Amino acid sequence: MKVLEVFLWGFIISGVYSLVIYPVLIIALSRLARPRFQRRSIHPPVSLIISALNEEAAIGAKLDNSLALDYPRDRLEIIVASDGSTDGTDAIVRGFADRGVRLLRYEGGLGKSAVLNRAASEASGEILIFSDATGMWSAGAIVAMTEHFADRRVGCVSGLVGYTYDDSPTSRGFGVYQRYVLALRRAEAAFGSGFNASGSIHAVRASVFQPGPPDTFMDMVDPLHAAMQGFHTTFEEEAISMEESRTQTGDEFKARARIALRSWRFLAYALPRLPICRSSMYCFQVTSHKFLRWLVGPSLPLIFFLNLALLGRHPAYRWLFLGQALYYGLTLLELILGRLGARLPGLSALLFFNATNLAYLTSFLRYLRGERMRRWVPSR
Repeated sequence: MKVLEVFLWGFIISGVYSLVIYPVLIIALSRLARPRFQRRSIHPPVSLIISALNEEAAIGAKLDNSLALDYPRDRLEIIVASDGSTDGTDAIVRGFADRGVRLLRYEGGLGKSAVLNRAASEASGEILIFSDATGMWSAGAIVAMTEHFADRRVGCVSGLVGYTYDDSPTSRGFGVYQRYVLALRRAEAAFGSGFNASGSIHAVRASVFQPGPPDTFMDMVDPLHAAMQGFHTTFEEEAISMEESRTQTGDEFKARARIALRSWRFLAYALPRLPICRSSMYCFQVTSHKFLRWLVGPSLPLIFFLNLALLGRHPAYRWLFLGQALYYGLTLLELILGRLGARLPGLSALLFFNATNLAYLTSFLRYLRGERMRRWVPSR
């Protein structure tokens, strides 16, 4: 029984640490941190690489947005990397050729990461900037990010993804999650050891960029590669990419499941490469914020059944079991209320949290079965 108790409390403590203790700790430590990097206005040649897969509904507006960015036009190369699009995406991009937009089409459905790897090798800029086709950028986004590269220690800069929300439970829950994540990213940025860049808006020195595995995401691989080479990743809140949040629970779950499957691949890729000596803060942050957080989903059923096995051991386990029953009951209640168009304050965040946990649990089992995901088909 003691072995079961050790595992039960180990899983609980790990989750509480990642979700509660670490955020409080990193925010408190960030208040003591001093500014680490120099910033000044510079205008190096940059390549804006936009990944696209059947984005005919968005790509025209995205290119108009990109051409209107506040950056010297003769220093800005715009590339659309099309992953074998079968709709009108490529034709629309070709219509912008006279304005300097390059189309790089790759056949065979390589997947987003593989397409970005190839496009990066063909780009000419000193700074590689990556974007999704649906992200609409603030006018000064590139200027704000390139200022950080005035400091030679900076290898990667992430921008901020902003979302529009509606009143659906999924959208409200996602909004709560984003506020939580933004508070953490602000705190973590104080140490210049960022481990996560947004796929919708981030920049990397071309000399630092390295190709990554095709079945995970470059927005985590790029900061890892930077840290491995002794460079820092920071966060620029004024570089904004606006996206629409998903409104359907099913769409959100599918998206989270895709993210989670690629997360397990990143974990396997990153663990033997963690730069413990070169960037101990990077290792601390990525382990606390991501790796342990990802384990919460797979650990929840283990906590439930371990608790069930220990019910007769001590009254505390009966109270813990009642707490779990209430926890899952409230999640189910919010799911039912959402379908009926009703709401209770606070429950949308709980539903989103558990949908994410379920996505990580199911994707973990898929990963163990050998499933991998190269081709990224976003929900629209």
